[in-house]
This record gives sequence, structure tokens and C-alpha cells, in this order.
Amino acid sequence: MADKYILEQTSAFERGSGCKPYPVHVYKHKQAEFRVVVCPIEGLVCNLTVCVPTLCSDHKGTAHTLEHLVFCGSQKHPYRGYIDALASNNLGQPLNASTHKDMTLYKFVGLCQEGAANVLPAVLDHIMHPTLHDNHFATEVYHVDHDGRQQGVVLSEMQDFAYKEESARTLSLEQMLYQSSSTYAWAQGGLPQSIETLTRNEVIDYHKRFYSYSNATLILVGAFDECPASIFDALARVDDDICASPPLLKQPMPPLRAKREKRRADLVFASANSQTGSMGFAWEGPPVEDTEQLTALEMLFDYLVSDAESPLRKRFTNRAVPIAGDIKLSLHAYFPTMIELSFTEVPFASYVSHAAAAAAASSPTKRREGSSSTSYPSPTDTFGPLDLAKLHDDTNSLFASNYYRRQLVSTLTYVVDHWLTDHWSHFSSYLAKRVDDLEAVFAKSALDDKHPKSILQMLARNAVAYHYSPGSASLACPDFSAHKTQFSMRRRLIKEKAPDFWKSVVQRWLLDSQMVHLAMIPDPKMCIQIEAERNLAQRNRIERMSPEELAAMRKRVSEAVASTKICIPRDVLAQFPPIPDISKVQIPQTFGYSFALDGPDCAPSPFGTGRMLVVSSSEKSRLQVSLPLAGLASNLRPYLPLFAKLLSSSTGLIIPRCLAGSLGQSLGLPVTKPTEMPFLYLNNEQVDKALSETFEEYSAFIGEHASRNSTGHWPVEVLTLYGQIPADGLQKAFALLVLKLLFGDFGVDAVYKTAAKENKLLHSKKGTPSSLLIDTFQWIRTPGPLDARSLAAADPSEIALGTAKPVSMSAWSANEPLGRALNIYYQSSFISSVTTALDAAVGGDELAAGQTGRISDSILRIRAHFAHCIAGTGMIHVAWPNPMASDSAKATLAAMVNDWGVFAEIWRQNHRFSVVIPDSPPLETTTVRYRVHAGADVPPRKKRRGALDSAAKDAMTRAPPANSRLGSREFVKLAKPLGIHIAMPSLHTSYVGIQVPLDVQWGPSDTALVPVEKQLEILPATDYYSLYILTTILSRSEGLLKNAIRSRGHAYGLGMHPKCKDGHLAIYISHAMDPKKAMEAVWEIMEHLATDEGWNESIDDFQLNSAKSTFLFRTYSEFPQSIASEDAYSLFCGFSGIDQSLLWMRKHIESVTVSSLRRAFEKCLLPLISKDKSMPMLYIIATPASFAEPKGSFVGSLNENPYGICFKPIQFSVLDPLISI
Repeated sequence: MADKYILEQTSAFERGSGCKPYPVHVYKHKQAEFRVVVCPIEGLVCNLTVCVPTLCSDHKGTAHTLEHLVFCGSQKHPYRGYIDALASNNLGQPLNASTHKDMTLYKFVGLCQEGAANVLPAVLDHIMHPTLHDNHFATEVYHVDHDGRQQGVVLSEMQDFAYKEESARTLSLEQMLYQSSSTYAWAQGGLPQSIETLTRNEVIDYHKRFYSYSNATLILVGAFDECPASIFDALARVDDDICASPPLLKQPMPPLRAKREKRRADLVFASANSQTGSMGFAWEGPPVEDTEQLTALEMLFDYLVSDAESPLRKRFTNRAVPIAGDIKLSLHAYFPTMIELSFTEVPFASYVSHAAAAAAASSPTKRREGSSSTSYPSPTDTFGPLDLAKLHDDTNSLFASNYYRRQLVSTLTYVVDHWLTDHWSHFSSYLAKRVDDLEAVFAKSALDDKHPKSILQMLARNAVAYHYSPGSASLACPDFSAHKTQFSMRRRLIKEKAPDFWKSVVQRWLLDSQMVHLAMIPDPKMCIQIEAERNLAQRNRIERMSPEELAAMRKRVSEAVASTKICIPRDVLAQFPPIPDISKVQIPQTFGYSFALDGPDCAPSPFGTGRMLVVSSSEKSRLQVSLPLAGLASNLRPYLPLFAKLLSSSTGLIIPRCLAGSLGQSLGLPVTKPTEMPFLYLNNEQVDKALSETFEEYSAFIGEHASRNSTGHWPVEVLTLYGQIPADGLQKAFALLVLKLLFGDFGVDAVYKTAAKENKLLHSKKGTPSSLLIDTFQWIRTPGPLDARSLAAADPSEIALGTAKPVSMSAWSANEPLGRALNIYYQSSFISSVTTALDAAVGGDELAAGQTGRISDSILRIRAHFAHCIAGTGMIHVAWPNPMASDSAKATLAAMVNDWGVFAEIWRQNHRFSVVIPDSPPLETTTVRYRVHAGADVPPRKKRRGALDSAAKDAMTRAPPANSRLGSREFVKLAKPLGIHIAMPSLHTSYVGIQVPLDVQWGPSDTALVPVEKQLEILPATDYYSLYILTTILSRSEGLLKNAIRSRGHAYGLGMHPKCKDGHLAIYISHAMDPKKAMEAVWEIMEHLATDEGWNESIDDFQLNSAKSTFLFRTYSEFPQSIASEDAYSLFCGFSGIDQSLLWMRKHIESVTVSSLRRAFEKCLLPLISKDKSMPMLYIIATPASFAEPKGSFVGSLNENPYGICFKPIQFSVLDPLISI
């Protein structure tokens, strides 16, 4: 290294109070402008990134296209999939990349420096010397198939992006603000209409201009040495190329438009929802070199958007009649920077109303009345008695010319003239608290290559600024220390800057700076119009071609598709370096104590296990309290998500008199012992203050782990209270969590606010690509009042039109498991009904009083369940950073159980009513109706609630069987496989999902009967790990199945998920241009692997070992951040702790062979092409609305499959239950 590179800079990034900073070392090549930036961070992960500054000059997406083609092979390694195979073989994940407005990042993430060094030369060769073959361009970017349908991976990826409201709004604002000669005026990914005009020669010319070592920067963040010798040894292999690289390219971006063409513009966008649009505003921000002003704006924006009491929130969203659903205020690190403010879900009556209002607002009469664009009402007129929440806007005029802009400007003016002075104490205390919060976030996101405030992103921005920022044009070298004092600068601004400084920031950048304004107008018919135009263009393409031209096109496409096959010679694979030794990857050392909390010497409680895990590498403590749901009346299950949200939201406490004094003394709560009242009330601000002083973060969720509390997951049946705290304060933290659970003020007002917020979130999420397939599968694949049997038995014409007669069903059938009650289809309808009922009650509707009573009663009964619960199957899990003796650990856990007993007993004394028998209905039932008849009878209702009998007590205290997932493995029994087609106007590309039931053991069986050590002698979960390895081989970037779908241009994404814990194997295909061909590619690959020749050609020891390497990376890469949560989860799975869980995994992975992969294929994947119609497989295909026309044609083509799968069209709304409280 010494003779090739010099140490150019040394600096350090702050990481928070009391923590050692992250060092940054910059090494420059002596003969070129190529630099290596190293930031060592303790941990397991090595993040190697090559940053290439790139520019855009049109919407063709040239930079994005080149990024894709880089992966298709290089001059030294002209094999598609070579770089991904090499990366996977070095304890890493396949190479990834991302294209930004002004740079392209190529990223390898692995577990060791040795693996990164092995991969680096090939990565650089692919980046600097890609093959850029014409066949790769056709399949990876754009081509037209023999049906005239446009296909291509890049095209598929950008099809949805082009029509998303958020992306269209931001791009339009950028074009209004920046000159056409600026890269920031163009879509870096490309727009579909422009992508189809891009040529391969343009990509080649683009690569020659921007891709050279003098323009590139190698950034190493993670478990690297300060001067990593192995990395520099790898760079020595490409040193001749580095020395020969052309001169550095510097092109400072032009200033913003000197004169804005329009201060306000309207953009009509495709939306299924015609009731709401959005507003966007943009300004020029400070230069990137002005870190003080940038930091001040970030702090100010955080307050204005995140604090519920901020003037923007009170003026626009947090009010009786909101004029926006949400606010987003961001600072884009462009050159120069751009400030973007957007108001989403702005009420919109119709475009006609908007046009009329706009015309009226611009009429001479209105102008004489002072409604011109430069006339703003006074603060008194605008805010009345200075209460922003009591304004009553004419919601039909929100889209009128300049109306919304005037509301914004008057609010910002009020902030400068009044708010910052009058609320200075609140503002400054909020900023001070947020510094601590951001330090905690930075500790978690420092290695996150996608987080805008990660070290990688900040270093990459610094590298790009050297090339494109006008303020850095005169620098002799990049400044990689620009963000090194991000936290001390925030603290200095809070300490030293008076209100006048913050007023000047608002005045300068948001009031005096020229603003552009964009109104987004929803048009539900636009989706249909776009699809109609696309179909017309498809027909015209075919009709314009002669038979000879059509034959030539088909030949070219066939040749291009054939060239995409992954075919790396075995002698080339044999030259790969050996897989690095995983034993050299040192995970954090832990040891722990486990105690039984349900023994004869313990008081009855919900807890059966106490665990104290000592994690010496951690600086924080982590507390997880998991309360069993066994025995909870099933009619209360739908309320659980709402109850968990209440636990996480800002509410007060209603403290019984007997607790007041002790809590004030031990917990520091501001209570005094009352003399007359039986209860004392603490408001939400007092409670939030106590929680913020105790926890760095806290939450509540259903299931065993917040990260697994995602859509479509079947959780362990527990309610978990979670908190992260400093090293001390454990007892106080536990007490506060339990107090919030049992004594939180969950009155009508709190429930209404929480339900309304959740209702908005659920409705915005339902039907989106991220949840569409997973949620629908979970909803219909498990037996219940509405499941796949109902759809299979219903008349296709009825379910296609949504006209099937609604049928009344019980909402809490014993057959309705927790996973279905938590499903988004049930929850969106249920929470909507709750919100409607509470809204009517708050508005004075006497008829809604009974509904409100039932809702409050249900919340109270959930509390009663926990207060009376003695199931002994719950868990208290503590991760502790300091060594602790066994006796101390046991005493700490015993004290928590004792506190629980005290609080629960006091709650029971103050709420004396009968304990609820499991599955008993309330006095008045909720009505649930479905548009499709259920396929199975619902069992009769249980007896009404009353005193507990012995059977009920036994049910509440009996431990569930090991690995229990209530109903999760039970698939509906279908006569033959079923597929459903959902046509949705909101989609622009298609999504395909396949689920196959699995009955494969994944963890230990009942460890009370057979110890884990004994079970490991026979390795009972080999099929599960074999299936996991096999799906990894097939679905990774160079995998056989992913390549068959993606390289042919049928779709952009593929995922294979062996969810054996949930009882199914899932295959998901996203952003498909041709969903039928994508699905047929799955069958084609299964047919290929079913033959001996196909199997031997595709699956060998190299593929096996490479997939094992990838599996180990996925397992280890989350440590140490997730070690505590994984330890807790391992207990639910039947292990004694994470060490035993890792041993189980390692032993099984070591045992996997090519033969066991074949066995897993025959057992789990071969049924996909089985003609045995008894397999209850489910298919879901969601497409744009145009696929439904002409009626029945698409479904008819799907039903021509050779596997007996019966496809039926349904309306999306058919799946929604109709619920009334």
C-alpha cells in the first residue's frame, strides 16, 4: 500500500454522548484521483461500496440501465451471474446497486474482510469493463415480445414508479425548480415512454463518459482494519487500470431557474381514490457546505412534522376538520439543496369543483376582494383566538388557486411573529430530547446502506459533492469530514441560538425564498385510460409489422432469451477462492440464566419463564414482557391490535389511591397521596415525561418479536411489552409498562384518536403491492367464515361482480384463529366500524352510545384477562450489559413477578366482576357479514359468561403444545387447486403469488419429553433446512428460477419463502409485465428439475456450498443488534437460548447434501407440477384492470394450464367482511 497510496485525510464521526467516535481514513492513489475511504465499525458486517458520480439529462434512465447491465458480465468474466455467485460464495449476499440523481452505488455486504477482498477485483472489473451485450440490453432493459407486449426488467421496475402519486409529485416539483441542464430535473430510473427509446450505443457512450477510476471512490464501512492490507492487495491486481484512468470529471450543477414559469401547477394523476389529492411545495435550500443552516433546517423540520403541538400539525392535520392527512417535510441533499413540503390526503370533491373554485378565485371580483396571490390574511383573521385547530376551512375550495398556499404562508408567518417566542420552552426542550433520540437511531443505522443518515450515505454524498457542488469546485480534494460533528452541532444550536435565529431560518428559507407549488388532482379514470392506450399501442405494433418482420422479431427475442441462461463453466467455478472460515466470525459472547417462574414456591402469574441474558457487547438493557393470550375470549381478538396501539400511544394513568404514595416515591411519578378521591389522574404529558426519562424506546405488539409482527405473519399468541433502557432502571421500567397495561387511561377519547389513526393507516396500506398477496393468502388459506372453500364453491359470475348475497356470521367462531382476526381484511373493516361508532358518539349520537359501551367493555375485558391470568406460559426476558450473579438475576426477576402480583391484585380489587369464560360472547354481539357463503358450518356459540368452572380454569392455565401456532398449519381442504384473479385499477404491473401447504418440522418437538441434544442425534429438521437452501439456490440473483423470470423480462422481482413455521411455502413474483408467462416459467423450471438430467445440470456441490454461505450470512449479519430478541424467540421455539438455537441450525446446515436437496424438492416443490388435484395449492394473480377485458379471456387462458388449477375472477371488495359494532 505504501508505494501506491497516501493517507490524505483522517477524521472521526460522532456517534453519541459517551461513545467513542467512528474513525475515518482517506487513502488516495498517488497517480490517479481514485480514493479509498475506510470507516472501521465494530461488529460482524463488512460493507464494501463503489461510488460512481453519474448525471441524468433525460428520462431514458441511462444510468439506471447501465447499473443493471453491469451485472451481466465483464471482459474478464463474461458470464451472467458470475459476480453474484462469487459474492454468495464469500459469506455475503449477491452484489446490489442503487441509482440516484447524481451517483450510482455498487454494494457488497459480507461477514468478513477476507470475503470482501476476494470479491473486490471482480466487482471493479464488472463496473469498469462490462460486456454491454445487445442480447442483455434487450432482456434486461426493453424489448417487444411476439404478442406485441413490452417487456424488460428495467421497464417492469419503473412502470409502477412512473404513476405513483409521491414520485410523480416530487419529480414535477424538481422540474419546476431546477433547470433542464441540471441532473435533478430528470427521473434517474427512467420513465416507461422514454426507456423504450433508449439504445445500447447511448449506454456505451454514457459508460465511457462517467465510469473511470478517477471518478470512483471505494468506501469501506464496518468490520475492516483501519488500513486493510487484504483490500489494498486486491486493488494491486487492478493497479494498471487505475493508473491509466482518464482525468477527473468535475461538472458543477447550474443554479436554479432564475425565473419560475409557474408558481402553481396542477398535475392530474391516476388514483383509485377520487376523494383525496395532495399538495407539494418546494424551495431552494442552503448550499451543502453550509452545515449549520442545513442542521438547523433538519431540526426545525423534525419539530414541525413530528410534534403533535407544532403549528403545522395543528393547522392542517390535528384538528376537528383536517385539511390534510399527513405532512412530509424533507431536505434533499442536491446541489443546491431542495426543500420539499408535501400535504397528503387533502380532501378533494371533484376536478369540476376544483376548476370552478379556481375560476372563482381568479375572477375580477375575488381579486378586488383581496384574494390575490400576494394578499394574506392577518394572524388574527387566520388563527382566531390563536387556536389553529378550530379553523373551519371550506374543504371544497382547498384546490382553488393559491388557497392552500395562503394557508401555508400565513401559518409560517405566524410561526415567525408569534409561535417561536410564545412556545420557546416547549420548542427547545423538544429539540434537546430529539438529539438523544437521533443518537440512538444513528447507532442502529450507521451501517444501513439505505438510510440517508448512515455513514455510507454521508461519505458518498461528500464524494459526489467534490464533483458536482458549485461550493466545492475549488477544493483540491473531497471533504469527508463535513458531517463529523452532527450531534455536537445540534447541541450547540440548542444551547447558543436564541429564538431570533430560528425565526431567521424560517424567514430566509421558507418565506423570503421563492416557492413553487404543485396541486395533485386525482383521476380514477386515468388508470383505465393508461391501460387502454398501452393495449392500443400493443395492437398497433403487431398490426404494423409484416409477417417477415414479425418472424425476425420473434427470432431476435428468442436468441436474446436463450443468451440469458446462467452457464458458468465448472472449471471457472473451481477457480473461486475457498469460502472463508465461518468460525473466524466472532459473534458477541453471551451467557444467561433461565428460571422457572411457575413453580410451587412462586405466586400464580402469567409467567412461566424468566430469562436474564448478559450481553457484554451491548451498552443498553432490553426488557421484553410476553403475556399469554391463551384463554382470551375469541370475540376480543379483533380488539388486540387496537389495545396494543393504545399501550404505545400517549395516554394518562388512573392510579388507585393505595398506590399513589409508593409510586411517587419509587417511580418518580408526580403523584401525592389523595385523601378523598379513590383514584388520582396523571395526564399524558406527565406519563410521557416519566416514560421518556426511563426508556430510550418502548412499544407493544402482538407476537414474540416486533420485526415479525408484520403483515401476513401468524404470531406466537402473546402480547409483548418491550422497552430499551439504560443500564440501570430495570425495576422502574417494568413497573411503568405494567402500570400502562393495567391503569392506562383508555377512555373513549383515547380509543377514538388511536382507532382513527390506525384506520387511516390500514386503509392506505390495504391493496398496496407490499400487502396484497401476503394478506390475501393469509385471509383465505386458513379455515374460517370466509376462506378459499367459499370462493371455490361460489358462482364465478357472482364473485366476479361482487353480487353474492351477504351471509351473517359470528365474528368469534372458535374456528377463527388469531392470525385471521389480525388480518388486514378483518382489521380494516373492524377498525373502520369502531371509528365510525366512536365518531358518532363523540358527535352526540345517542344511538351510538350502546356501541361505545361495547367497545369500552371489550377493552376492559382484555385488561381483565391479563389481570386474572395465571396461565404460567408467559415470559420475562431481560438483556443486561453487565455481569450479574445467578442469585441477583433470580432476585431481580422475582421482584418483577412480585410487582406484577401487587398491581394485578389492586386492579382486581377495583374491578370486581366475573372472570370471562373463554369464547363467551358479550351481552350484545357484533354482526359480521360476508359477500360469499362460507364453506364450513360455524360451531354453535358457547355458553354466556358467568363464574369459571373447572374446565375453564384448566383451559386458562394449561400450557399450549410446543411450537403451537393456533390454526397456522391447517390449510383449507380443496377438491382441487384454486387460483383467483383480481383486477385492480390502481395497479400498473401485475403480482403473482403461489402458496403450497407444508408439514415439515423446523424446530425441536416437545423438549420436555426429548431434550434438544437427543433430538440432534437424528437431525429431524433436515428437510426444512434443505428446502431453505434449495429455495436460496433457485431465487437468488443468479438463481435458476429468478433468472428464468427476470432475465426474460417477464417480471422484476421474485421471492421464495419456506414458511414452515406458518405451514406453507410461498412464491411471490412482483412487477410482472406478463404474469401468465412468469407463472409458466415457475412450472417450466419445476419440470426441468424433475428430470435427472435437469437436476444434475442445475444443482451440484458448488451451488450447495454457495447457498450455505449465503444462509450463514443472513443468520449472522443481524448480530449484535438482534441477539437479545433472537434469544427470546429461541425460548418460544423450545430452545434453552440462542446458543442452543445456533447449534441446532449449524448441525442441520452441515448435514444438508445434494441428495437431501432432491428429497426436499420432491416433497415440497414437485407438487407445483403434480396433476394430483387433491393438493390444496392456492394461486393469486393481481393485475391492472385491463386484464379483465375482454371479459373472461385472461382467466380463460389461465384455466388452460395442464395442472388442473381452476382460476376464478373476483372483485377485491368481495374479500372485505361487513362489520357493525
